Amino acid sequence: MKINTTRFGELDYDAGRVITFKQGILGFPDAKRYILLDHDTLSTFKWLQSLENEELAFVVIDPVTILEDYRIEIQESDIADLKLANLEKAVVLCIVNIAKQCTSVTVNLLGPLVINTEKMIAKQVILINSSLNIKHEIVRYDETGKTMPEK
Repeated sequence: MKINTTRFGELDYDAGRVITFKQGILGFPDAKRYILLDHDTLSTFKWLQSLENEELAFVVIDPVTILEDYRIEIQESDIADLKLANLEKAVVLCIVNIAKQCTSVTVNLLGPLVINTEKMIAKQVILINSSLNIKHEIVRYDETGKTMPEK
């Protein structure tokens, strides 16, 4: 199958690789079908490209690459929504946000995307009673574009 996108041009994709978010992603309830694309072969970042909106694509990352001990407690209702019989068949990704003027790069650790890789259905879950941050800073730049040291 093919899709035209604003970032990547025309893409071929396998219908069996379509990820469906039945409830959409927060702020984008009408975009329910996505494909996952590699940023490049060496990057830890990936793209989650909408199939309904050619302009909508999220940069995502495996949160363990940022926080080695990142773990989530998934609610029974989320497990049921995802039809997850085996939690090992789930992939967790987090949305990356690049601030205007590229002053910082943050990742939403509090609202991870959980994907059932067997059924290709997904859900953005909101972690309750968590000390994680919605804007966990991973990179900050100064006015010249140089990386600033972590606080």
